[in-house]
Amino acid sequence: MKRVSTLNLFAILSLLAVIPVGAEQLTTVGVIDINRVYNSFYRDSQQVRDLERLRNEYQSEINEEIQRLDALRDQRARASAVNNESRVEDLDDEIVQLTRYLEDLTRRRRQQLDLRQQELLSDDFLQQLQDAIQYVAESSGYTVILRSDYSGLQWWAAAVDISELVLERLIQIADR
Repeated sequence: MKRVSTLNLFAILSLLAVIPVGAEQLTTVGVIDINRVYNSFYRDSQQVRDLERLRNEYQSEINEEIQRLDALRDQRARASAVNNESRVEDLDDEIVQLTRYLEDLTRRRRQQLDLRQQELLSDDFLQQLQDAIQYVAESSGYTVILRSDYSGLQWWAAAVDISELVLERLIQIADR
């Protein structure tokens, strides 16, 4: 009977010795929402407020042009209803021109906003962000961190989202 107990004890100890080796080989994946971290970190920054003001100005400008386009389309519909073909042709030309202008305006404004936002993402901030991600990953036991805005990610549990931890680390570093 004693021999069976010794064998069982040996088997259990052997299993316990193998389990940690297997656990170390598991990959622990974390996810980060870079935009959320960035926006939260810079929320009170004058540069971000300026960018948001500019974004609102550009959107208002685009909305005005959309209203003009809608008004032209309404005029065209009324002209078509009364069979005013020359007015319909004139309005068609104006609609085409305004549509092209609106597309170009939207593209240019988006590029301008993207450029301003890239200026905010300085090399210094990116290095701080990378350092904070590395610190959180290493101190929390993550072996891989993926950006949540990658198209290949379909779903993840909130437990692997390290955005708040990285934001806390960035604030900690900034307060020093």
